[in-house]
Amino acid sequence: MKLSDIRRIGIAGGGTMGFGIGTNFALWGYPVIIYDLNDRILARTRQRIKKALKILVDEGMISEKKAAETSRRIRLTDDINRLGETNFITEAIVERLSDKQEIFNRLDKICPPETIIVSNTSSLVLSDIAKGVKRQAKIALTHYFDPPHFVPGVEVAKGPGTSDETFNITYDLMKKVNKVPVKVLKEQSGYLLNSIQYAMTTEAQKLWAEGFASAEDIEKGIEATFGFRSPHEGPMMHNDLAGIWKWPKDVLEKRAQRVLSAADLSDAAKKKLAAQIASGKPWFVDPDHFEEAVESRDREYARRLKDLYWGKIE
Repeated sequence: MKLSDIRRIGIAGGGTMGFGIGTNFALWGYPVIIYDLNDRILARTRQRIKKALKILVDEGMISEKKAAETSRRIRLTDDINRLGETNFITEAIVERLSDKQEIFNRLDKICPPETIIVSNTSSLVLSDIAKGVKRQAKIALTHYFDPPHFVPGVEVAKGPGTSDETFNITYDLMKKVNKVPVKVLKEQSGYLLNSIQYAMTTEAQKLWAEGFASAEDIEKGIEATFGFRSPHEGPMMHNDLAGIWKWPKDVLEKRAQRVLSAADLSDAAKKKLAAQIASGKPWFVDPDHFEEAVESRDREYARRLKDLYWGKIE
């Protein structure tokens, strides 16, 4: 298989990550099919795509014509079998292992043998997700960072059975759609960049829980000193804007367990932090104005992306 053999992209999951991943592929010329469970979810997916393209137009990065062309390249469906028409599929559903295993095995059955299937997981490992999948040589990981249509970096990682051909095609495909791919040569929970990011997040939350500083001062200090690395958001605000607080209760509880297992905390601080993570409440963002907060963040990211990486697409 060659990069030129990838002609149509599939996205399994049209939520926070999937809609942006699909939009980015379509922006750079690929026809895209986005699958999700029902019309209600897909209507929200279409709204998100429309808003993402409007921001790019408003910021002078693409023309109205380019936005319309991009939108026309994207088809939405609640029929998972339509993904069998694609050559490269990105799974971007909720971070629940059983759900990811189910959809990977289903895709393995309905897709042609040459189709590459990748996961966008941020915390699970590919060898667990693809357990039972026959096409082990044709699976990989592409971990995007929220918002995926603006943040340029993408981790590209192997599973134990991933072929070099699949790994290299996936890497080259990320470059073709104007991403900045980073090769990750081993798998572990969090992979490369989230392991680094989690270390900062865990330490910040630990210091808050132990009473060293308020969440506001921790955020202010990180934003004011890390500068280029995190010019718009610290770790608590990042959790807010990524919508982590809206995850299902069981997924939040497992996230709390992972954070606490990695943190050296007093019993009181563990209880305090576990309650905050499992509460389903944001640190700073008003839940009633979540979309406005995300749009403000996205416009900031779009301007930075324009200045540093893209210029204007014609």
